[in-house]
Order: sequence, then structure tokens, then C-alpha cells
Amino acid sequence: MRRLIIGVSTALLLTGCATLEGVSTLMNFWADPLVEKAGRGERTSKQDILAIQQPKRITPIRSGSSQCFDYELESQGKKKDFYVGFTEADRVNAYGFIDCAEAIKAGYLSTNEPMRERR
Repeated sequence: MRRLIIGVSTALLLTGCATLEGVSTLMNFWADPLVEKAGRGERTSKQDILAIQQPKRITPIRSGSSQCFDYELESQGKKKDFYVGFTEADRVNAYGFIDCAEAIKAGYLSTNEPMRERR
């Protein structure tokens, strides 16, 4: 019984450490200059984003009237997809930790509306 308790306690401790490591890595991605700039929404232009980093891939969206940029971010040896979508006026209106294809499929890039401020 004592070994069982020690085994379960050890497993829980290791799971907790792995979870904290995952949260730490995700926080590093949120601190990436590209993510921070995209998070400013319509105040950020396509040129502002390009000044930070060139995209891995550019996908036309909304019948070619705008574009979505795919990036692959790296932090602590881990990689994460990131997309930035733009309005016809070349302002950010969507972003997230998936690629453009997934964002299109989910409907995140279906509108040309500016991104709303979060409160």
C-alpha cells in the first residue's frame, strides 16, 4: 500500500511539472514580438508584421481580396504554428496559434471586419 501511494504521488508530481512546463512554453510564445504586434489588432498593418518577420507562406483569402500569413514560431526548442489574417485595408483582423488553412476552415477569416478590442 505504501509503494502504491508513493507511486501515485510521484506520478502526480511529474504530471504537474509537465503541465507547468507546457504553460511556461505557451507564455513564451505569447511574448513573441510577432504575437504581441498582431494582438494590437487593427492598429497593426501588414507592413508592421512584415517588419518583424517574413511569413513562411502567404495564402489568398476572401476571393483574393486579402491575405493570411503563416508563421512557425519557435521557443525553447518547441515549434508552434501561428497565423495572421488581414482586412482589405491591410490591417490585422485575426490571428492565432493555428495555420491559415485551419483558420479558414474554422471561419475565422471569413469577414473583412476589423478586429474588435478585447476588454
